[in-house]
Amino acid sequence: MPKIIAFSTLKGGAGKSTLLMLTAAAVKNRTSHRLLVIDSDPQLSVKQIHQQENHPQAYDVFAFNWLQQNPQDYFAKVLTLAERKYDLVFMDLPPGRITDDPIMYSLLAADTVIVPIVASQLDVNATTNFLTLLPELMADRQHKPPLEVFGVINKQDQTVEYKHLTKLAGQASLQLFYTPLSNRVRYKRGVSTWRDLVDPTDPTDEFNRYFDEFRAKCFI
Repeated sequence: MPKIIAFSTLKGGAGKSTLLMLTAAAVKNRTSHRLLVIDSDPQLSVKQIHQQENHPQAYDVFAFNWLQQNPQDYFAKVLTLAERKYDLVFMDLPPGRITDDPIMYSLLAADTVIVPIVASQLDVNATTNFLTLLPELMADRQHKPPLEVFGVINKQDQTVEYKHLTKLAGQASLQLFYTPLSNRVRYKRGVSTWRDLVDPTDPTDEFNRYFDEFRAKCFI
């Protein structure tokens, strides 16, 4: 069974797709895991870059349309097929309500969810709402282990608001990464479906520290 990791936030603009792509490229280049990315965000950011780069070393990307007929059945078939070929599946979920089909069914299938968190009041409210509703949704997981919920402080700057994000820890079993990611241009420019962002041997780089923590927490 591949490990399924969802990248999800109810509000756009938190850097969800960027974080997924940076992490996926590091998985591709630094591990032996066979990786599939399921892009179900209507913007199809990952799929578009995958097509633009068209690189033979890129990780595999599958665009999933939740507006098709009987999407739940088709989604289950995609995951069943993924079991035969991949060790790891990342899912880029759309923003919206936690009860929307793309979010709800993806989270029910996932082992882990990564929630990027930024320090605007709107984003904090959306994250709090997500964490409040999550336990009720997870009651329908049907014999699956409890969902692991990790928060990654993203786009960190020097404002005092970021210090208050630690208060989210513990809600719906949310565990915060120790390593935040700064609001740097390189994260916007560095998205790729095959190229690693930085030299992985530099232990001082914040992205390397984040990825080391990702591997440890998500057991990949």
